[in-house]
This record gives sequence, structure tokens and C-alpha cells, in this order.
Amino acid sequence: MNLHALRPRQARIRARAGLLATALLSCNLAVQAQGAQSPLVAVDEPAVETPYWRRAREGWFWQFDPPVAPKSMPSEARLVPVAPISDDDRDLAALDDFKQRLERALNVATQNPSEANVMRYLEMLTLARQKASVFADVAQVVAVRMPWIDGKLAGGRPAQPNAQRAFDSIQMQDRDQLLRELAQTHGLYFFFRRNCAYCHVQAPMLRQFQEKYGFTVYAVSLDGGSLPDFPGAVRSNGLAESVADAMGVPSQHFVVPAVVLARPATREVVPVGFGAMTMDEMADRVAAIVRVREGGAGRGSRSAMAALGGYDADLPIPAHQPGRATAP
Repeated sequence: MNLHALRPRQARIRARAGLLATALLSCNLAVQAQGAQSPLVAVDEPAVETPYWRRAREGWFWQFDPPVAPKSMPSEARLVPVAPISDDDRDLAALDDFKQRLERALNVATQNPSEANVMRYLEMLTLARQKASVFADVAQVVAVRMPWIDGKLAGGRPAQPNAQRAFDSIQMQDRDQLLRELAQTHGLYFFFRRNCAYCHVQAPMLRQFQEKYGFTVYAVSLDGGSLPDFPGAVRSNGLAESVADAMGVPSQHFVVPAVVLARPATREVVPVGFGAMTMDEMADRVAAIVRVREGGAGRGSRSAMAALGGYDADLPIPAHQPGRATAP
């Protein structure tokens, strides 16, 4: 081959290669400049699942946990208003704290009665007594301005001696009036034995009670004997057992002398007392029974035994005979 003919051709090839390199360099510079002005955005390509035979290390039964959805954060935190603490709450909290410290000091001193522990408890006990004393003084001063809660003004027994005598006199008049009204509809059973010394003491007391208030007394002898004040008494013949059973008293505990309030109209009985009693004691007991059963609704014998909650004895109680000792 002619070397002179190849030289021009090689020159043309080198020139074209130079132009191509220059063009490629220009394109590269242009791309870099464009990338600096507007960065490229990566586009996610769809993930291609890898075949299971290429994931042998995961095992045949491997299963990924499902993706956990992110917890949505609350847009605004809710603020709960706190109720203001009242003065009463503060006082109660302070009292609870003091009681706990006092109890703790007592328990510690009891378990370990050292001088220091006992002194600490006595100091707290003194403080507790001082608090109680202050409360008592303040309560006394405040009570003066509240006459409607004063027990002495609300029917309680006064402390002044002269006022006590006046109070007792009024109470006795009210009681006597109540018993006289009650005697119009009620009577008294008197159970006794002739050989009972206390029955001989009780009989004259009951006779005076009968004469003062007008109750009819039904004298019943458990042994068939009689007493000077009640010569017309009759034998019990099971009457005492019936009364005891009606009142829920075991027969072995039915002791004499025994006085029982009875209402003939409804054949109800209520115990007044067992054993010897003075006339005033019997009067106070009968009046107290009526007041308690009626709830303090007032005096009088109107439906008194019904209010007494008496026991239905179904006994042979005769009609009212004022001022007389009668046998049933």
C-alpha cells in the first residue's frame, strides 16, 4: 500500500476523533451545569420480588411482619382544668396528717417506750388536747347565739338548782296527767307469790299507784296464796306462762313480783318491770314506755297501746274498774 495515500486518510480520522471528543466534552459540561441548576429527582422503580429460591437463608416459613402504621399525634393537647382546693380541703388534709402523726407516735412509743419516743407522743397528745379545748371554748360561745339548739331550752334538765326544781315539778305534772288518761283504757297485771318477801314490799306500792292514778290492778298468785293489799287475787293456772310467752320472756326467767301493762280492748300486754319498784319508778317507766312508743308525739292515752307495740296475749282481761283491785 502506498504510504503517501494513507497519510491524508489518517489525518482525516484524527480530525474527526478530535471533533467527537470535543463534542462529548461539551455535552458532559452541559449536563453538569444543568444538574447544578436543577437537581435530579430520584424516581422509585417498582420493586421486583426476589424469587424464593434465591432467599434460602430466610427459611421456607419466614414471614415478615406487616408494616406498622405510624401513630397519629394529637393535633392539640387537651388541658383538663384542675379544681381549686378549698379551705375545708386544706383543713381536712392538715387534720389527717396530724392524726397520722399522732397515731404513729403512739404506736412507736408503745412498741419502743424509750424516753424520746414517749416524750414525742406526750407532746403531740398535749397539742391534741389543746385543739380540743379551743374547740370546746368556741362551741360554748357560739351555742349562746343559737338558743334553738340549747338542750336546757329544748326540754332538757337545767343546771341551776331552782330551775331544776321547777323543771321536775312540770315533768311530774305532765307524767301524772298522762298516767291518769292512760288508766281509762289500760290496766295492770300484778304477778306474785305469797312466800315472796319482795312481793309483800311491792304490794302496798302498787296499791298507792292504783289509788293515785286510777288503774285497775289484776292480782294473780302463782302459788294460790294472797296478800293483804290484794285479798281477791286468783291462782295463775297458766296465766303467767301465757303472759311470759306473749312478751317473749322464758318462763324460767319470769320472776316475781312482776307488773305488766295491759290494754283490754286489744288484749295486748307490755312489761313494766320485774322485782320491787317504788311508785315513782313505776310511774316513770309507764310514762317512758308511752313516750318512746309514741315518739314523743304528745301526751294522752289515744291509741297508746297500739303505739306501744304491745304483745297480743289473748288473755281474760276484764273491763276497766277505776281504783279497784280485780282478779281476771
